[in-house]
Amino acid sequence: MNRPSTLAVGAGALGGALLVAFFKGSILGVLFGAMLSPLPLAMAALGLGPMFLPVAVVSGAVTVTVLTGSFVLAALYLVVDAAPVAVITRFVRPPLNQGAQEGGPSGEALGKAIAVMAVGAVALVAAGLLGMSQEAGDGTIETVLRGRLDEMLAAAPAVTGGGVDLAAARADIVRKIAGILPGAAAWNWSLRALVSAVLGQLMLKRMGIALIETPLYKRFTAPLWSLLLFGAAAVAAVTIEGDAGFIAGNAAVALCLVPVLQGLAVAHTVAGRLSYPRVALAVFYVCALRFPAVALIVLVTVGMVEHFFALRSRIEAQQPGGQ
Repeated sequence: MNRPSTLAVGAGALGGALLVAFFKGSILGVLFGAMLSPLPLAMAALGLGPMFLPVAVVSGAVTVTVLTGSFVLAALYLVVDAAPVAVITRFVRPPLNQGAQEGGPSGEALGKAIAVMAVGAVALVAAGLLGMSQEAGDGTIETVLRGRLDEMLAAAPAVTGGGVDLAAARADIVRKIAGILPGAAAWNWSLRALVSAVLGQLMLKRMGIALIETPLYKRFTAPLWSLLLFGAAAVAAVTIEGDAGFIAGNAAVALCLVPVLQGLAVAHTVAGRLSYPRVALAVFYVCALRFPAVALIVLVTVGMVEHFFALRSRIEAQQPGGQ
């Protein structure tokens, strides 16, 4: 086995071990496995070359199987870690000759990668929700989901004191999160791969072994079909009732990742035209974290408008100081 293959095997084993640590609820798993178990796979694909990703994936699946004795968890590893990394690196992968290239993947390639990943997340969530519909009987998918969430919260250790009505509080939590939980899970599926790819490229660049230049993320360009798909899901969510509307709503939540990232690209472009761009971005992200719902709506709107009115081109065409 040559050195790149050995590194790929080690990367896959590390990623699988991180995911198992998360399954078991260890401190290592909570700190790193929850979000970064795809990181070794991303680094293998971006640092060694696309042909070594299958080697790393097989190694990771075998590691999960050996550590847990479960083929189900190995299959879950393939779905939650390997699949999204394979999608994103498919569009931003290094060249097959592994020679260092000038310039990174285009904004269109990045946009297509995220869009395809978001669609994959929607397919997984829709399949899961349709499976729940068999259990719902005369009820609704949301009712089944609320029931499962209520059972999970009821099984958690109770916190007493303070005169809080725990039953009422639990019911309120279930009511608030059940409607968007599948869509949020789809976001998580996509973001884990995206964050891992970004961090992996950064680490490879720092070590001087990156096969491609880091993409200019503010050039992120969403494909038109992904925005139209998001718009159709959003319209369906507010016009259709019942299970179909519930699935459409969560599909819209998952698909809005694409216009959100395009909106963020516009925000970074605006900040770059200011005197203190880092300070501006810090303030922006603090406000976004403080008011996430408002920030989400604004970013989706800006991301959609950008496609049709080329806001970034207009902003960059302006001279500093507005001249």
